[in-house]
Amino acid sequence: MYNNFNEFNLVDSLNQVIGELGYKKPTDIQAAAIPYLLEENNDFVGQAQTGTGKTAAYLIPILSKLNQKKQTIQAVILAPTRELVNQIEDEVKKLTKYMKAKSLAIYGGVPYEKQIQGLRNKPQIIIATPGRLLDLIKQKKLSLTTVQRCVLDEADEMLAMGFFEEVNKVIGLLNGNRQLMMFSATIPKKIKVFINKEFRNPHMIHIEKKTLSNMDIEQKYFIIKDKYLKEALARVIDISEDVYGVVFCRTKLETIEVGDDLKKRGLSVEVLNGDMDQISRDTAMKNFKNKKSNLLVCTDVAARGIDIQNLTHVFNYGIPNDNETYVHRIGRTGRAGNKGVACTFVTANTAFIISSIEKHTKQKMIKSTLPSVEELKLNLVRNDISQAKYILEAVKNKGKDFRIEDSFEEFKNTFSELTQDELLKVMFVWKFNKDIRRYNNIPDIEYTGKLPTGDQHYQSRMRSRNISKRRKKKS
Repeated sequence: MYNNFNEFNLVDSLNQVIGELGYKKPTDIQAAAIPYLLEENNDFVGQAQTGTGKTAAYLIPILSKLNQKKQTIQAVILAPTRELVNQIEDEVKKLTKYMKAKSLAIYGGVPYEKQIQGLRNKPQIIIATPGRLLDLIKQKKLSLTTVQRCVLDEADEMLAMGFFEEVNKVIGLLNGNRQLMMFSATIPKKIKVFINKEFRNPHMIHIEKKTLSNMDIEQKYFIIKDKYLKEALARVIDISEDVYGVVFCRTKLETIEVGDDLKKRGLSVEVLNGDMDQISRDTAMKNFKNKKSNLLVCTDVAARGIDIQNLTHVFNYGIPNDNETYVHRIGRTGRAGNKGVACTFVTANTAFIISSIEKHTKQKMIKSTLPSVEELKLNLVRNDISQAKYILEAVKNKGKDFRIEDSFEEFKNTFSELTQDELLKVMFVWKFNKDIRRYNNIPDIEYTGKLPTGDQHYQSRMRSRNISKRRKKKS
């Protein structure tokens, strides 16, 4: 087992930058992949959970074998999203600080001109989304005949997004001596078929992560009546302090609905999904990273490649599609010794999946209750008072010198005959009545009845399927 990057016998330029970046002990996937890929040119498949250092596991061997004198494309890295492409490109730039190596990021949603100009600079490494790469090949702006190594990063996501036809085309354009590498969090059946078809006796590594979720993350779940998931989400956000978090939704439509609902409640929100144009996506990410907005509502696919530090919360709007997705989502908080909170909102029909997640992560999720209406009202008032404190301090400190609009006299004359108690009551109702009435008018939204079991769900689905088949036969 390798305990230090120095044990890999890398070139001096890589050793120097790795030391500066603070890399010390290799992760399990790095310790398994790097020495093999440094020595061998056979195809390779590495399966390891997201967030375990897979990018460095293939970049270090690629850069070690790179011929810096040759101005030809020697390596192509395929990734499913623009965000992931940019993240990999950033890592390449960091690792090549002391090398004469050039790389280029290629992705859709932006004009071709800049990328075509980048190709004229003779990059040795291309990081690309499959579709845009093929577009430029069709335009005869680049060729893959000199490529020696091709990496499929986040292969399971490329399959989920329907990119495998494009990936097959890219592989078909490589020369016969290419080395094919795949790195993926999961290996579903379709990927196994793909491996058997395209890979040549690949060396396969599967890393079992010892601890699937961070002990610094407090994991909660709430069981909510079907039509009140948005209300439940908003209530937990309202009661939480200093939230800087991501709300994960399962579909693009959900991101829009949830984002709009939170904005109507006065929250600072950005939405990110695959239907947005690139300018809108870039603006949303920039605003969230710069903390102009404290909430990002997105799908799992849109979030791939997003690396944001210091998240306090992750909110799962509905149960994630699978256990690995849950682990990947909540792993975005509770980093670098900070505490994080993961809140999952489920309905009675999906609550049985919680036990499956607990088995997978080997950690308990806390069944929690929503804040009471009285707690929410009190929190609403406290938050607004807190925001007004700087005005109160300015009025007290400046006294008669506090500048105010002339129209204040109209306001003052209207309320001048009221006592202090009467004035405060008027201001309170004026300021808070709308939100407080909304809380009062919403019925109990938490599900407290008996939960269906997984078997009951299966039987229900089978009954529905059989009824549907009988109807089709009759028609």
